[in-house]
Formats: sequence, structure tokens, C-alpha cells
Amino acid sequence: MTRCLKDGWEEKIWATAVLCAVASVGFVVPAGAEETMTHDLDEVIVEADRNTLPGGFVANNDRVGILGNIKAIDVPFTQKKYTEKTIMTFYDPNQPLNGTLANTPSIRIGSTSPMYTDFSMRGVNMNASHYYINGIPNMFNQTRSIPAYILSSVDIVSGPNTVLNGATFSNNGTNGTDAPAGLLNGTTKRAAADPVTRYTQRFSGRSTWTEDLDLGRRFGKNNEWGIRVNAHNEDGGLSIKGADVRDKSIYINLDHQDAKSMTNIFGGYYDWKVNGGQRWLSASGVTKGNLAEAPNGKTDLSFDGQTKYNHGMLFTLNHIQKFSDKWSGFINGGYGHYSEHKNDPNSGSLTLGDNGKLSGKFRDYVSDSKSSYWQVGVSNKAAIGNIKNDLSFAVDYFMYKSKAANSGSAAGQATIGGDLWNGVHIIGTPIAAADIDSVGYSKEYAYAATLADRFEFGKASLYAALQYRDTETESASGAKVSKDSLNPTFAIAYKPVENLSVYASYAQSYTKPVEVSKSYDNAGEIFKPIKNKQTEVGIKYRGGEILHSLAFFELNQGSYIKEDNPGGKIGEIYTQNGENKFKGVEYSLTGKVAPKWNVMGGLMYLDGKREKLAKGSEHLEGRYATGTPKWNAVLATEYEADQNNSAIFRMNYVGKSHVNDNGVMAPDYMTFDLGYKHKTKINSTPVTLTAMCYNVLGKDYWISRGTSVALGAPRTMMLSAQFDI
Repeated sequence: MTRCLKDGWEEKIWATAVLCAVASVGFVVPAGAEETMTHDLDEVIVEADRNTLPGGFVANNDRVGILGNIKAIDVPFTQKKYTEKTIMTFYDPNQPLNGTLANTPSIRIGSTSPMYTDFSMRGVNMNASHYYINGIPNMFNQTRSIPAYILSSVDIVSGPNTVLNGATFSNNGTNGTDAPAGLLNGTTKRAAADPVTRYTQRFSGRSTWTEDLDLGRRFGKNNEWGIRVNAHNEDGGLSIKGADVRDKSIYINLDHQDAKSMTNIFGGYYDWKVNGGQRWLSASGVTKGNLAEAPNGKTDLSFDGQTKYNHGMLFTLNHIQKFSDKWSGFINGGYGHYSEHKNDPNSGSLTLGDNGKLSGKFRDYVSDSKSSYWQVGVSNKAAIGNIKNDLSFAVDYFMYKSKAANSGSAAGQATIGGDLWNGVHIIGTPIAAADIDSVGYSKEYAYAATLADRFEFGKASLYAALQYRDTETESASGAKVSKDSLNPTFAIAYKPVENLSVYASYAQSYTKPVEVSKSYDNAGEIFKPIKNKQTEVGIKYRGGEILHSLAFFELNQGSYIKEDNPGGKIGEIYTQNGENKFKGVEYSLTGKVAPKWNVMGGLMYLDGKREKLAKGSEHLEGRYATGTPKWNAVLATEYEADQNNSAIFRMNYVGKSHVNDNGVMAPDYMTFDLGYKHKTKINSTPVTLTAMCYNVLGKDYWISRGTSVALGAPRTMMLSAQFDI
């Protein structure tokens, strides 16, 4: 820990003193042990489940779309449900949810900046646009992630079985043409049986203070009603020099439950701003052998006045109505409204050249986005002889519309220049964006009908789902493009003994149709939706108190390529050409290796290649997919000395990878995290004190992400005190 206190140690010691002073005041209301209520919520999960695997990091049940809760060992996919313990243990101050995602070997964090939420799953780029919350898609975006402090659990599915989750949004922020390679669903906290009054203070980075207030109560006849309120206030400088954040948010979860129905309503408002924090660099200007060494992780790559501000609100609804012992119905819905204003490099990234040179153009960017989603369905639980049958049918509607005013391409726009070691500055006079009210909305609609079934017969289970989906896009000028598709998912699992399961599965997902933009000579050409297709064969085994999972998979993704067009006015065309093929092996484990030792982690080997390229792109045939390392590994261990003291250690390794088609390679890297937790009482008030240091050795490293690189996170210290009043 000594090295973590090297920078800003006086402030951190002062923070600890203040936290202890607050604790010493004392409170008169005794804290009760929080218990999470459990219910049969097969269609929609709207609460946490205390039925965890040994060690407490991963739940014993996973949410499998409209099929509901299934035991982790029985799920025929690579899937995990991380508990609130995992979410809060690895609460990363720069991007709080990244700390949880980093425990999954199939996921590699793509951005350490608070400005972006990018990551890759099995080689395919994704971001928070693909997050679900309470089963509702697209309430968040590439900039704004799900706040970690409102969640009781996070389900992560490594594979494109989005068919089981209804009609979803296809946009992927920077990589808008990529079909998602999986999904993440966050479940919000609900009121527990015992009252919750919890206040948490954190100090992290250079000067960031965070306050969280968590209140939960049940009331009414038989405690049918419950309310959970989470308020958040954050302000101060991050560990990245020149970066500071301000976040004021409030979220409320209201639920009702009786013998025949269950309803959960969640909503909130956020007002968030980050100054500085630039980490993302396009590597298109780098040639072989000229990728500069990664500078110090604290380096500020932002120009004076760089900022990103957004605010918005969201609402979700989940309702289950029981009609009989066999039949029930469900309704899921949500609405989100998001506005953003940012002054940053055009396209969000600077261009990195040979030997550390940086360049770009300024942009003033204003946007407004709205999304809504509704799903209505029925489910039936029946038995025909010895065959159990869980059948679900759902229809979905999804709408997303957005508009933006961007001055990045304006004639005479100010440029950005500098290098990795001296930072960047603006050259010229910035031009502001046009009035956003003068811009029309572009829109995307999706309609879907999904039939899903799960049969259990003896030691075997069969999963089958088929979705009909129709997707329509409409440009700001009113031009419409629509495509429909049939998307299957199926799997079979067999349990020769209770603690062993073998399975095989196939799944696929689609994006929207794509119209080529005016930036290319073939502007207006329309491409059909590309898709991800994945075949996976695996085995899950629970030996003693450890669950092991081993999966062999092949993921095929249609691709788009920019090609030279010497005779054209612009000189470049955009084509739908070939596919990226990702073959891999993924192993993970979680559980107890000894009475006081918990473990979680795994590794993935991934071979990503380009294939089936047409004439004009043959030179790329067989080349490695950019930004795809062959090896990812993570190992987290927890030592519980006693019921009041525990220590955490985590190692993350990422192998070297190809950055662009010029032969540029990003080196491999390994980071270490270290933490300690102590539970005590001050004036009868339970208090949990935590110290956590991310990248404890201060490793400087590049993260490859497609044809870009991002500067890794610096050493980051976090101190916290949680009071259960």
C-alpha cells in the first residue's frame, strides 16, 4: 500500500481521518441484518438472490431471458451472475462497473476513461449501449454506464443469445455496425425484509469525494410494498491528471407483491459532467515499429476546456400476473431520455502518429436521444408424463431516435496538436455547433415475436427459441430502410450426475440495416444486417465448493471494410466484405479453495482471423482481427481472516495484439489490485472500512481496441467508510 500513497498521500490520510471523525459521531438507531427477499420470478428478475455459490462472488442462479431463473450449472451458455459483493468489492473509481466486468475472462476493458464505457467480448467491441437494466435494453449509452451503487447483481452472457431477450437496439456507439457478442443485465436493489439505512463516503484519485445514501423500507399489509432509494453525490479530481468529475443522481425502486402478482417500478435522474480524461487514440497514423511506449498513466491528453456533460432520466416497469398454477403473463417496459454536450476531439479520439505525435480536430457536439421498449408475453409451466415443459411467448416493440449537431467537419475548424509527453493544445479558433433544434431525428424501430421453450426429460434439457424480427431505420431526411430476419437459438444439456453438466449450443444476433454515409463514394448504398453466429460446446463441474466451467466456441461475425477507390471523388468506399472468425477456449472458476480462501477468475484463448474476403481485399485474408489479443486471464483471491477482516488480491493479464493492418503490435501487460476490508462498530453503529488500490504497481500500458489504442489507468487509491445506521 505504501506505493499507493506516493502521490497525494497527505490528502488520503486526511480523508481517512475525516471518515473516522464522521463515524465517531454515533447514531441512535440500531442496524438490522439486511435480508433479501426471494420469490419465484421466472419471467423477469427484479431483485437480488442470496442463493450464492461458495465465496459469495457469483449467484447460484442465472437469468436466461424470458425463460427466467435457471441454476448456473444447468445453463447451456457461458454465463455468470455477479453478486452485490462482487460489484462493491471491485468498485473502480474511474469506471465503477468496469471492476466487475474485468472478472470475466471473455471481457477485456477497452477504456479506462470516465468518458467512455467500451469493452470487448470474445473479440467483438461493445459498450453500455448493450446493457440491460431489469431486462430492459438501451437505457444507457457509450458515455453513461449503469451506476454500480444501484445494483444488486449483474448477469453477463458471453455469446449472442439476445434472441431470448426480445427486440434490442443495434447501435454500438463507435462501432455502430457490429452485432453484439453478448449482453449484460443489471438488476436494481429492492427493499429487503429489514429496514436499510446506509451511508457511504469514498475518497479516491486526487481529490474525489463521493457520498451514497441507500434507504430501504417495506410497508403495507404483509409488507406488500417496498421502496428503495439510492442518492449519489460525487465531485473532485480523478487519478488521471486534468480529469475531474461531478455527478448528482437519484434513483428510486418501488415494488409490490402479493399472492397473484408482482410489480417492480424503477426510475431515476442523473446530472453528470467530466472535464478532461482523454485516453482514446486512433492508431491509423502509426507504422510498424513506431508505436511509442505508453506514457505515465496519469498523463493528461486533453486540451484546456475539454468537457463532456450529460443529463437524463429513465424508467422501467416489470409486472408478472399469475393466472393459474400453470399460466402467467408478463409485461416489461422502459423509457429513457438522454442529452449530451461535449467539447472534445472530433470522432472522440485523437490520431496517434509515429513516435508519439498527436493530432485531431476540435468539435462542439450536442445531442438528444430517446428510447422506449415494451414487451408483453405469457408463459406456461406444464408436465407431460416425465417431461417438464417451460414455454414462453413474447412480442416486443423498440424505438430509438436521436439527433446531433456536430461542428467537427466545419470548414476552418480549429485543430489539435501535440504529443504524448507534452500534452495537446488547440490551434485556431473553435467553431460552435449549430442549434440542435434545426436538426431532425434519425430513428430505429424493431418489432419482434419470440417463442422459447425448455424441455426437461430425465437427465437432459433441451432449449429452443425462434425470433422473427423486423428492423426499420429512418434517416433525419426521412429515407427509410427495413429488413426482417429469423433468428434461432437452441441448446442441449445433459447431466450424467448432479454436479456435472455437458452442453452444446448455437445462437445468433443481428444488427440493423446500414446505409453508407456521405463520407464515401458509394453513399446511399444499403447493406443488409450483419449477424453474429456462435457455436459453443462446454462442460460445467462443481467439485466440492468450486464451480468450474470450460467452453470451446466459434464466433463468426460479418464485417465492413473501408477500401481505396482511386477514381472516386472522395477516394474511398465502404463495403460489406468477408467475416471475422473468432475461435476460442474459455475456462473459469469460482468458489472456496479452503475455509478462509475464496477464488474467482479464469482465462481465454482467442484466435481471431479475417476470412472470406472478396476481390480488392485479398491482402487482408487470414490476417488477425485488430485489437484481439490471444490471451486474457484474471484471478481474484479473497482471504477472510475472520468475520471482520478480509483482504483481496486480483491479477489481470492481457496478451499482445495487432492494432492496425500496418503491422503495429500493442505489447502485453499485467496489472495487480490489492485491498483490505475491516468491519467494526462505532457507538453501536456497524461500520465497514475499505482500502483498495487498483494497478498497485503503477504499470503504464496500452489497451488495443480495434484500430485504436487507449492509455491504461494509473495507480488509483480508494478509501471508503460504510455506515449501517
